[in-house]
Amino acid sequence: MASADEKLGHLAMLPSGRGMPGSHWLISLSPENYAITHGMHFSLLGLRTRHRKKAERVAVGDRVLYYVLYERIFPATATVTSAYFEDRHPTWINQERRDDPFPYRVHTQPNLVLEPGEGLDAEAIAPRLLYLKRWPPEQWFLALQGEVHLLSAQDFLLVERELQRIAETRQSRRERVPHAGLRREIA
Repeated sequence: MASADEKLGHLAMLPSGRGMPGSHWLISLSPENYAITHGMHFSLLGLRTRHRKKAERVAVGDRVLYYVLYERIFPATATVTSAYFEDRHPTWINQERRDDPFPYRVHTQPNLVLEPGEGLDAEAIAPRLLYLKRWPPEQWFLALQGEVHLLSAQDFLLVERELQRIAETRQSRRERVPHAGLRREIA
């Protein structure tokens, strides 16, 4: 019999929650830029010019939680696999400034990516996040404006556990055997 980790191979890649070194970043993306990042299999993360100091703080082993603006969902997590570097090749869409191609970049590896339409509803989990306590409950989403936020390990792990629960529920639905009463008898 296969272990739970073998059944959920993509989930087995999650780093252990024990002794999590490094920082935990929340990256807010437009739906278009999330689609671009997803299309690159979460192998690259870019930050705007105004976030150079934050980019310099990002280190190998740091964790990344993606948040999609307007849709207000958390759809994926990743781990940083390189030091930051500068690359001005246009990859993402910058609605504010065309001359800012998100030049400060790091390589990443996906840990947990939900299927399209499966993202964790951020409004449902917002009251439980320490990061959002400084904002009035009805305006929680204002806390996630801007692209780069430093989260506590506690908040990051709370969201990642919920993402994992969604992925496990999907996996168990796929593995269900049809009910014996629904099978046709072939005569």
